[in-house]
Amino acid sequence: MRHELGVSDTRFNRADQWADFGSPADGPAVGVIVVWPHHVGIITERTERGFIVRSGNDGGKVRERERSLRGAIALRWPQ
Repeated sequence: MRHELGVSDTRFNRADQWADFGSPADGPAVGVIVVWPHHVGIITERTERGFIVRSGNDGGKVRERERSLRGAIALRWPQ
């Protein structure tokens, strides 16, 4: 996420640091950053069953897939 959003600050290498990034989101929506304790992604699409999230280091690569938002510790709008 750091590179995709143009963030150079290396403290954002840690997933939990994203919990204070940008501004709070009232709920999940396309474009919102989802922060889990050890993972970060960005919602790219809403589906009938939930949300498509793009994230890095997911199975060793960047990928987009349907993910549960269960366990998320923050939902943030970038800048």
